[in-house]
Formats: sequence, C-alpha cells, structure tokens
Amino acid sequence: MTRQAAIDLLLNDIPDEPPEGFTALPTGTGFNQYIGPLYGKVIDGTLRLGMRIGRRHINPHQTCHGGILASFADMQLYVSQQKEPELRHALMPTINMTLDYLAPVVVGDWLEGHTSILRVTKVVLFQQTLAMVGDNPVFRSSCVYRVSKHKAPTGSTLGDLFPNS
Repeated sequence: MTRQAAIDLLLNDIPDEPPEGFTALPTGTGFNQYIGPLYGKVIDGTLRLGMRIGRRHINPHQTCHGGILASFADMQLYVSQQKEPELRHALMPTINMTLDYLAPVVVGDWLEGHTSILRVTKVVLFQQTLAMVGDNPVFRSSCVYRVSKHKAPTGSTLGDLFPNS
C-alpha cells in the first residue's frame, strides 16, 4: 500500500459514532493513535472501553485483524488504572496475554470491553476481559502486567482523568 493509499483509507473511513456517554480518551502518542480513537465511559464506577471497527482495522478476510483485537485487550489496562488509584501513574508493561477469539468482528461493529481485576499484588496485576459486540462475546482475554516502581511517561496512562472514581 502506498503512503497516499493509506492516507486515503484513513480519510475515507467510517465515522466512529460512539454510543451515548462514551468520550474519546487521550491514549498517548504513537501506535494507539493509529488504531484508535479509544472511547470510555464510567458505568457503575468502572471504566468501560470501546471502539468502532473501521476499514483500517480489517484484514483480507474483511474481519477485524486479530492484532487489533489483541491491542484492544492490552489497552484494557486503563480500566485497572481507573479502578485502582495506586496504579494510575504506574508503568506496567505486559508480562503475558492470552486471547480466545470467539467470533468475527466486522466493519461498523462497536467493540466494548467488560474488564475485571482478578488480583493485584505489589508487583503483578491480573485482569480479564470479555469483549462484546452488542450481546455477542467476540473474545476473552487474560492479561498479566508488571506493576513497576517507575512512573509512566506523561500521556501514557489515563492518570488523573478519574480522580474521584
């Protein structure tokens, strides 16, 4: 794909049109900007992440690329950072992530993560996500993150977006 073709794809992609109450989240620079935007909404005290699947996300089979879904699963870390104040600014690299792909996701689908913290220790965070399109589960993930003593670079976490959550 030429550079111009890639630009045309982004310019002619479908609109995101998130559901009511979801707002674009500042997810930093670099890779996250290419697959996003990512949207969030606090529901019952917990951040729920979502994204609209566009043409830029699909593979040659016309379904969402598994790498995009894996990236969405990895970004569910923001949910734990919102829920656990002591994690909000922590640098937490991924140790392990497993995904079970359950159903295809196609252009126009609204993908939403339902994420739970399983356990937090001084050095490790365990969480799981069931990603849904409407009422249909499309993947299940299990992620393990290293809770480091280092502060994450500015703009790489949602940090202070949810001070009273």
